[in-house]
Amino acid sequence: MKNLRTFLFVAFACGLTSLCPSIAAEESKYPSPNGRFALRITQPKDDEYHPTVELIEKDSGKVMVTLHSASDTELFDPSESVLVWSADSKSVAYGFRGSPPGVREVSLGALVCFWNGSGFDKVFLPGNLPVSKIKFPKGKGGDVKPYGGGVKPLRWLKSGDLEMSSEDMMLLEDDGKSYTGVLQFTISFDAQHHASVKKIGKTKTEVSE
Repeated sequence: MKNLRTFLFVAFACGLTSLCPSIAAEESKYPSPNGRFALRITQPKDDEYHPTVELIEKDSGKVMVTLHSASDTELFDPSESVLVWSADSKSVAYGFRGSPPGVREVSLGALVCFWNGSGFDKVFLPGNLPVSKIKFPKGKGGDVKPYGGGVKPLRWLKSGDLEMSSEDMMLLEDDGKSYTGVLQFTISFDAQHHASVKKIGKTKTEVSE
């Protein structure tokens, strides 16, 4: 009988050990102004680049909307995921880096969610969003290597418009420096939450070694 108990204990311990790699790690951040909602990132220990990213109700853990699913085939690094909330907690913009880990090319994306009374509805932004125009030194710019870009949410305005930035990144082979064009613009939404570009600023070019 003693040997049987010992065997069962060892079998149970081994079972726990085999399960450990699959236990998911959870992280909650970016709470809404009213404290009710937050971003939850769940990463399996054995597959960290297929996470689940959700907008949840903090107290209950109820999922309001799934932003990225673990079933997606593409690799995804959630480390730069961010929520930008409106003051009334009824509008939220989700910004993320879509490029897979290990790939130097940056791909920034965003989508918007609106409260419908019981949950959040996803709204995808127009495909023809403004693109920045990088200013290179005079006489240069003929030999450039793009290495990423995209859009990210910045803030909600009192008018209900969303301020965003469009970024394009290029390496100028002439001098080996990186040039990033940053263009701010606003998105407005009608009563049905259809998005349209409202105001476009001017490109600011940032240079780094």
